[in-house]
Order: sequence, then structure tokens, then C-alpha cells
Amino acid sequence: MADRTLRSAAVMAAGTVLSRLLGFVRIALLAAAIGTALRGDIFTAANTIPNSLYILLAGGVFNTVLVPQLVRAIKNHDDGGQDFTNRLLTFGFVVLAVVTVGCVLLAPQIAELYLPAKLHDPSFAAEKASMVMFVRLCLPQIFFYGAFVLVGQVLNARGRFGPMMWAPIANNIVACASIVVFLLIYRSGANPPTFSRGEELLLGLGHTFGIAIQLLVLLPYLAASGHLYRPKFGLRGTGLGRTAKLGIWTILFVAVNQVTLVVVTKLAIAGSAADSDGAKAGLVAYSTAMLIVLVPHGIVTVSLATAALPQMSSLASDGDVTEVGRLSARSIRQTLAIVVPAAAAMVAFSHPITTVITGYGAGADNTQLMGYTLVALALGLIPFTIQYFQLRTFYAFEDTRTPFFLQCVIAATNIAAALIGVRLVLGQEHLRFSGVALGAAYSLAYLVAVLLSRRVLARRVPRVPGAGIGLPMLAMIIAAAVGAGLAWGVLFLLDQVTDWDGPLLSAVQLAIAAVVMLPVYVGVARVLRIHEVTDMVSMVTSKLPGRSRRR
Repeated sequence: MADRTLRSAAVMAAGTVLSRLLGFVRIALLAAAIGTALRGDIFTAANTIPNSLYILLAGGVFNTVLVPQLVRAIKNHDDGGQDFTNRLLTFGFVVLAVVTVGCVLLAPQIAELYLPAKLHDPSFAAEKASMVMFVRLCLPQIFFYGAFVLVGQVLNARGRFGPMMWAPIANNIVACASIVVFLLIYRSGANPPTFSRGEELLLGLGHTFGIAIQLLVLLPYLAASGHLYRPKFGLRGTGLGRTAKLGIWTILFVAVNQVTLVVVTKLAIAGSAADSDGAKAGLVAYSTAMLIVLVPHGIVTVSLATAALPQMSSLASDGDVTEVGRLSARSIRQTLAIVVPAAAAMVAFSHPITTVITGYGAGADNTQLMGYTLVALALGLIPFTIQYFQLRTFYAFEDTRTPFFLQCVIAATNIAAALIGVRLVLGQEHLRFSGVALGAAYSLAYLVAVLLSRRVLARRVPRVPGAGIGLPMLAMIIAAAVGAGLAWGVLFLLDQVTDWDGPLLSAVQLAIAAVVMLPVYVGVARVLRIHEVTDMVSMVTSKLPGRSRRR
């Protein structure tokens, strides 16, 4: 079972790696085109809102509740879950269409929710108008996001994990193409504070079209998986009433999460709109650093969790609590084997990383503060990863109530720490550091969440042999710290004789750091007998050319 989980995760990870790389190309192009200060914050916020609203209104149910229900339908229904799935997809598509139309009509009011008080000043009228226009152009993404996840979850339940992870590549290609056209048409060396109508249409529609293409790419795989979709209305007799009851708690879960997002967005944009001169760590800095932090999450954590959730759901359905605990712990350890050194690298080499990604054109002056934001967020990557798996263990038991209350704790901690950090600690004088304070608040919130969740989860899944994560995680942290520390020392010595300036030389820095850090991390892991690291290395090296012939 462990090998099957790793194989499924590897397929997903391969697609996610390429998608993430193209995503960073998109960020680099966007930074060069519109910068990483207030102008960039306006578009970033507008392009983020559709995904946030989709998650708030439907995504929580689609992402967490449906897979166990679909697995049970495929396993127990005489038609292999065909009727159940068709009714579910039809209902979901209709709900998404209604929600999307309603949100587009309410675009000005939705934009108002995310704007800080400062941007309501008449002097920011043009920026506010651009925000509303971008929101209106991007909101149709709600339907395409939701339909993509619905179809993807059907594929996941049928054991087809790869397409959902590979399809976003098409989205990134379309988005990158729209930004390249933007640079060719509108970029003249200056960085005006507002957008023209043509700029708004090109960026907004280009990114929305990318999400639509992402969905269309997925559709042929649905038929190939053995499911033939036919619109079918009506939910009576399908058992979806149980799904709806489970979904209530999930909707409340994501609602709490979105309250946090609104607060964070307001505080971050306020940082970019601050009167202070110089670089500013606002929403673009925070969201870009978050995307960097979530690279190992998207490649490893999501892949392993997506592959493990149907298995955990099946085990939980059979009442095998012991094996659920072992599979969950094993998946966490396998994930941390990569996440821990990734977090250490982000802390040690934050500035070169942000320079490689956003150190171009209009975004070149903001890399240092973005690096500080990355460090603050990277400190929370390990607890975030553990919490992600712990929540999926609850979902395997179809328990969505407990995660809601845990999310309330996360949200309350995050909001309180963010408000204290930005309003009291930074104040108006240092508001340009808002992204850094928000990153620290995020990390603190997930540390608190992990400590609380483990105590709650122990009541459902008792401690069993092979289900520990504490000591292996500590050993990984030691190995990663040694590797990152030595690599940092090498770069420090080289920095005394070389001026590492610009994205290209920063990329060279990162290459040198990787050459030093990775072998040291693996070597220390062997000495400390961290089996998850050595198993991961063996799996990777076994795929290298010539290895299979020598065996």
C-alpha cells in the first residue's frame, strides 16, 4: 500500500513540478510588467478573489467531503457509482453557474470587502476602479475552478490522479502568453500607477481564459477513466443528504478561513499603499512568498495526501483504525523528508530565491523585503504540512465538525497575531513591512493548530507502533540545519570576493547551495537512520538511467 501511494504521488508530483515552474515564470513576467507594489497588489487581489469565493461557497465540500462519498459509491453501488456521480456533477455544475452569475453582478460590493480603508480615499479613485474592473473580469473563474475540482475529484476517486495535477500547466501557459502580449503592447519602461482599460481587459480575461482551458483539458480523461457523464437531475435516493450534512461543517470551516484571508488582504494592501518611501512588502510580496513556500506542499504534500485519502477512507469505512493511524503517520514522515530541507533552504537562501523569481523590471527593487516575508512564512511550513494531513485523517472518518473548530482556533490566532503585528508592532511608520508580520502570524497560527490537533486526533486514532512522527521529524530538522548551515557558509565566503547581484547570479548561488546542502542532508540522514529520507533517495536513484540495468 505504501508503494502504491508513493507511485500515485510521483505521477502527481511530476505534473505539479512543471506547473509550479510555469507558475513562477508567470509571477516573474507579472512582476516585470506591473511591479510588486500597489499596482501589482490590485491585480493580485482581484485574481485571487474568485478562487477564494469558490472555496468559500462550494470548494470546501468538493475538496474534502466528496472523495470518501465517491469511493463508497464506486465500491458499493451496482452501477459502479455512475448514477451517483452524474447526479452529483449535474448538481454541482448548476450550483456553480448560479453562484458565478450572482458574484459577477455583485462585483463592486465584493471588491469593497478586500480594499483597505486608505483606498476609499478619493485620491485612490483610479486604483479602486481598476480593482472593481479586474474583479468583474476574473469572477467567472469561480465556475471553471469548481467544475475543474468536481471532475478532478471523480478522477481521483477512480484512481486517476495524474490529470488533475497536469492540467494546470495549460492554465499557466495561457496566463504567461497574456502577460507576454501585455509586455509587448503596453510596457514602455515606465510603471504608471494605474491601469488603462486595454490593460485591464488583457490581464483579466487572459487569466480567466487560462482557468477555462484548465477545465477543458481535464474532460477527455473523465471518459477515459470509465465514467460517461450524462446530465441527470435530482438528488433524492442518492444519499447526498449525508454529504450535505457533512458539507455544512466544511462550509463553516472555509468561511472562517476566508475571514482570515479578507483581513490579511486588507492589511497587506495597506502596506503597499503606505506613505513611506522605498520597497514595500504588501500583498504581492506576501502572496509570492506564500507560493514559494507552497511549492513543496503542492509537489509532495498534496500529492501524497490526495493518494492516501481514498485509502484512509476505505480503511476507516472498514473500521481499521490502527492502519489509518499508520498510513497517516507514514505519509507525514514521507512528506517531511522533503518539506523539512525545503523549509531550511527557504530560510537560509530567501533573498536569492526571491531575486530569481521577481527580480526583473518593475519588481527588481522589492526582493529584500519579499525575502524577509519568505523566511517568516517558511518557519510555518512544517506545522502547516502536519496539520494538512491531520485534517485529512478526520475527513477519512467523515468528521468535518472537528476540523471546523480547529480552524476557528487557527483563524483567531492568525487574525489576532496579524492585527497586533501590523497595527501595534509596526504602526504607520513601518507599515511597509506588513507582509513580514503577516507571515509570522501565519506560522504562529499553524504551530498552535498542530499542538491542539494532535491531542484531539489521539482520541480518534490511538497511538500504535509505527505511527510516530516526533523523533523522525527532529532528526530531519537536525540534518537539514547542518546541510543548510554549511551551504550558507560556503556562499558567505564566496560573497566576500564576488558581487552576487541580479537574478542570474542568484540562480548560480542557489545551484551552489543545492550542490552543498543536499548531499550533506542525505549523509546526515543516513547517520541518523532516517529511513524516509534514504527510501526517498533510493526511489529517485532507481529511476536514473543505467541503474535498472546494473541490478
